Amino acid sequence: MINVYVFGLALIIALLLTPLAKAIAQKYKIVDLPGERKIHANPISLTGGIAVYASFAVTLLLFLGFNHKSLAVLLVGLAFILFGFLDDMGIKMRARYKISAHLVFAFVFVWLSGFSFNFLHITLLNWLLTVGFITFMTNSINMLDGMDGLVSGIAFLAAGFFAILAFNSGQRDLLLISLVLMGALLGFLRYNFNPASIFLGETGSTFIGFMLAVMAIKIDIYGLWNVALSLGVERLQFISFIVPLIILGIPIFDTYFVFSNRFLHHLKFSQPGKDHSHHRIHLMGFSQKATVLTLYAIQCVLGAIALALVNADLMQFWALLTIVAIFFVSFTAFLLRVKVYS
Repeated sequence: MINVYVFGLALIIALLLTPLAKAIAQKYKIVDLPGERKIHANPISLTGGIAVYASFAVTLLLFLGFNHKSLAVLLVGLAFILFGFLDDMGIKMRARYKISAHLVFAFVFVWLSGFSFNFLHITLLNWLLTVGFITFMTNSINMLDGMDGLVSGIAFLAAGFFAILAFNSGQRDLLLISLVLMGALLGFLRYNFNPASIFLGETGSTFIGFMLAVMAIKIDIYGLWNVALSLGVERLQFISFIVPLIILGIPIFDTYFVFSNRFLHHLKFSQPGKDHSHHRIHLMGFSQKATVLTLYAIQCVLGAIALALVNADLMQFWALLTIVAIFFVSFTAFLLRVKVYS
């Protein structure tokens, strides 16, 4: 029953705080103006991430309390919020400086919380891999945020699949974190779905990317022990980490797709543009709403495959990975039909 209260409280707080955040943004002109690479035609508030974080923080502290892990999540999450707010205020920085700051925040989080991968015998290397993954996911989600309701809806669904995995593995704290994030995102999505009246801003997208990375790192999946043993893999996380990677497949695919195409066309990786997967679907004639709903559907399929993997035997494991690989290649070919570079 407590799980319902956790989700419901975060939802209600987000529903109440988001209009307040929108009003503050309008008063102080913290808005995203229309432009050549923008889809929206009117100035839109950029303070949605603050409402999401505040809803998340208040609910998490009420139900999880003060401990070093919850404080590490909230303090580093706040660092992402404050740093992203500089960009939302119009103080632009080079991509290398942003990534450097994100690396520092990720390292501080690993140091404070003790959360890290367990891939290798050397702790420092595990820390470096963890910091790199958090930074990668933070920026992947940030780059994906280019359409009304896209990131907030995808993250809501992804957090839902992490909640199912956490419930099945008995990870109470991770389940609470997932449910709190789901409630905060759903409350915000009420105002962010097309036509959006408020955006996440860099504050919200980087915070959400950070939280999804934390969930992916901390989820325990024991059902793949037999697969790991059959493949002669000593450490379970080498195999089990495939499950959260599939759940996070949309932002990971989008980052690979954009970066590989920009490399082939000799374009800067850091420059903004309408060459993301959602832009190409939109250019095929889909409306914004239809594009986002299509990606929601894909997220549900990927999540279902990830859940099916948890208790798969070796043959089922390879069959499901083959399906994901075929989808990966097919979706790449499908999107390449749309020409976006001159």
